[in-house]
Amino acid sequence: MRIKEAMFFNIISSILCLFGMLVGIGIGNVESASYWIFAITAGTFIYIALVDMLPELNSVELRPGQTRIGQLIIQTTGLITGVGIMLVIALFEDSIRVIVD
Repeated sequence: MRIKEAMFFNIISSILCLFGMLVGIGIGNVESASYWIFAITAGTFIYIALVDMLPELNSVELRPGQTRIGQLIIQTTGLITGVGIMLVIALFEDSIRVIVD
């Protein structure tokens, strides 16, 4: 990439960041929009994590004596455990806050 192209894309990126910040500030002031913002943000984080993690789970080599179904059960158990921990934290957030404070 030439320097002029790099500068052009850098300027476009900076302008779009400024525009995104202004939109974020505007939407952030609307109280009813915060639930949607949190939902979209959480969904984006989950999507990025799964897109990065799931192909990695398929590329793991089997150990001697381990079946593909055994590996699938272990991986699924790990994912479900992680979701369960997040659910418990979400459900008991207020109680945890009282204990920590």
